[in-house]
This record gives sequence, structure tokens and C-alpha cells, in this order.
Amino acid sequence: MGRVNKDTGFTLVELLIAIAIIAVLAAIAIMQLQKFRIQAYDATAKSDLRNAMKGLETYLTEYNTFPATPAGLLASGFNLSKNVSFSKYKVETMSNGNPTAHMHIEHASSPNAWHANYPKEGNEIEIRKK
Repeated sequence: MGRVNKDTGFTLVELLIAIAIIAVLAAIAIMQLQKFRIQAYDATAKSDLRNAMKGLETYLTEYNTFPATPAGLLASGFNLSKNVSFSKYKVETMSNGNPTAHMHIEHASSPNAWHANYPKEGNEIEIRKK
């Protein structure tokens, strides 16, 4: 009886299709990873903004006013996370004579900035695009 020589393995087309499928899945995974990283950066910035509002309240209790600059807030013991900064900080007086602080805070790696006008707008934090 003669032997039949049957080659086994994948054809070039099958290998190219498998590589294309893997490339599409990798592209989707990379896009999702970037989305999750931005969400993490935003969570850090929002947390720092909430902590800044608590720091303002503490400062107000001790000095009966808000610090005029972010440096005053930082000097009182409040610390920002790495790559997070104030892009706007303005202290004003409301019509009832109480101080209010208008703050924007952002993470260097995020396209978003976060806004609070404390206590004028309460503890609300809003997203603002850069």
C-alpha cells in the first residue's frame, strides 16, 4: 500500500485571519484601557476637590475667612495628589456677607476639569471640559 502524504497545519490565509482578529481585539482593549485611565484620573481630581472643600471649611472655622490663594489652602495642611492642580481659584463674598470659593481642579493626564463653587452651590461638583 502506498502512503498518502497529507500535510497538516494552517494555511497562510487562516493565519492572517487569526492575526487580524487578535489585532482588532487588542485595539478594543487599548481603547478601553485609556478610558479607564481617564476615569481614574478624574476620580483623583474629584476626590482632591472634595478634600479642598473640606479644607476650606476647616480654614473658615479657624480664621473666619477662606484663604485668598490656593497656596494658603496648601499651607494649612491640604495636599493635592500627584499631577493634580488648581486651574482656577477665586474667593468672593456672597450677598449675605459670607465667603465663597470658586475652584477648578484638573489632572494633567485628563481632558476634563472639575468645578465647584463652595458653599454657594453646596457640595456639587460639575465636570467642565478643558
